[in-house]
Amino acid sequence: MKHITCDIKKNFIIFVLGVTCYMLHATYVSAQQVNLSLDPPIVQTKIKPGKSIIIAYTALNNGDPLNLQFLIRPFTPVGQLGSLSVAQQLEGPILFNLENTDVVLEKPFFFPSKEKKQAVLRITVPSGIPDGDYYYLVLAETVPAFSVAGQSTGVASASIGSPLLVSITDSGITEVKATIAEFSFKPAYILTFGNNIVRIVDSTKELPIVCSVRNMGRNLIQPQGAILDQLGNNKKTYTIIPQNILSNSQRILKTFSDEQTNNSDSSLVLSGLSVGSHRVTVALSFADNSNVQYKAISFLALPIRLMYITGLALIGIVIFFCTRFLQRRKKK
Repeated sequence: MKHITCDIKKNFIIFVLGVTCYMLHATYVSAQQVNLSLDPPIVQTKIKPGKSIIIAYTALNNGDPLNLQFLIRPFTPVGQLGSLSVAQQLEGPILFNLENTDVVLEKPFFFPSKEKKQAVLRITVPSGIPDGDYYYLVLAETVPAFSVAGQSTGVASASIGSPLLVSITDSGITEVKATIAEFSFKPAYILTFGNNIVRIVDSTKELPIVCSVRNMGRNLIQPQGAILDQLGNNKKTYTIIPQNILSNSQRILKTFSDEQTNNSDSSLVLSGLSVGSHRVTVALSFADNSNVQYKAISFLALPIRLMYITGLALIGIVIFFCTRFLQRRKKK
């Protein structure tokens, strides 16, 4: 029995020593803080074929030291909410090159904390390229380091991008070809009286209004205008926020409004509607001195929820008095 007890104690001591040695030689994993910024946040430029321009980008590292590389990738607009589809490789006819002597595109370099790094980008447009827009993202992307000062880091790649919107035009004139694709809302009820249609909304609820613009031209546009809500002599104006609509894409416009919620699927959210007949109009222009396009929708705002509750209450009162009347008549 004593022999067995000694073996157990011996094995336990060996196990503890083994764990201790492992802990002494273990490699610790440190979490790395990534805090990057890239300036300018967006660039929009016009270039003639056969010409080149230089744009300076500045990356700032407010996080831990890291490895960084500059990339350029083409992108295309997707959907109506400003989403992008970014290509995996650099494609297209435009040529890019960094003028820096110490930085090359797609080559990582060490980027210390609290430091700035400027990337001087030369954009060259060869001759013979068709007029139109070409869209790219200038990316500052981290490259995970597997060993820093004897410690492994467990950071995945992170990146920050600046859209580069290039309009190639030999004449210096860009194409403006756009239309109001949608201006609508969802009514609570629709009533038809012959050829007349009455759309009814609940004045006690929020009413999202959707206004989207389709750009059929070769170049980006920036619509300007406003949405007007009119009830009798009372008018409320909501100015359209300037935003780029890229070529061959459609996008929902936004407005400056205290009533605007975080609903990304709408241009304007009307709330606290006054009871009555509303007419909502949008007026947009797509370039200086261009024709203004209009669209209008109308609806009747009623306190449907309040009317519903009031109606139920009235029905209940009528039933109550009818029951009392029948009971008294039965007694007589």
